[in-house]
Amino acid sequence: MNPDRLKRTAPWALALMIAIATPPAFAASHQESVDIGGTTLQLGVDKTRAMGEARSQFNVSPASQNGHYFLYPKAVPLGKNGQAQQPKAVGSITFAHGRLVRVTRNLGSFRSADGQAAVQNMIQAFSDAPSQGRHPAVHTDSSMSGDASTTRVYFSYPDRVIQVLVFQPADTSELATVDITEQYALSGNPPPDDQTMSP
Repeated sequence: MNPDRLKRTAPWALALMIAIATPPAFAASHQESVDIGGTTLQLGVDKTRAMGEARSQFNVSPASQNGHYFLYPKAVPLGKNGQAQQPKAVGSITFAHGRLVRVTRNLGSFRSADGQAAVQNMIQAFSDAPSQGRHPAVHTDSSMSGDASTTRVYFSYPDRVIQVLVFQPADTSELATVDITEQYALSGNPPPDDQTMSP
C-alpha cells in the first residue's frame, strides 16, 4: 500500500466507522439535537421548521431519493486559479411522514486507488469477523508522544481486533498517516498495538 496516498485519507476514517456502526433502519423515536455545519437540527421536528433552519445556514438541494436533501455551504470555495469550485456537501437530511428522521454529517471523503483497496480490505475483515450473536465492543482513544498524536478507533471481537489509526506527526505541515489493521492475540493480552505501520 502506498503510504503517500493513504496519508491523504485521514478525514474519512471516522466517517467510515460511523457509517459501519449506524443501523440502516435508524429512526428517531424522540427528539435529539444534531450539530452540523455550525447549526443544530432537531430530529423529529416537522419538515417546514427543519427546512427553514437548514436553509438559513446551507444551500439545500433535493436528491434523487424522495425526502432526501443535500446540504452545501453557502460560501463557494475558490480553486488555485481563482475560479469557483463545486463545494462538497456538508451532509444531508431525510424526511418521512413530514418529520426530520435523519441527519447525516459528511466527515470526509476521498478518491484514491490505494485508499479504496484499504477500505475494501477493512470491510472484508468486518465481514469475516464473528457475527452470530456476538457484537464487537467499540473503543476510541488518543495519545501524545512529544507533539505527535495518535488517535484510533478499534472494534474488539472475541478472536480479533479491527483498528483504524490516525498518526499526526509533530510537524503539522506533514500529512497524517492512516493505518487499517486486523490483529489477533491470545486472550487476556493488552489492548491492540497502536504503532503506525508506515515508516
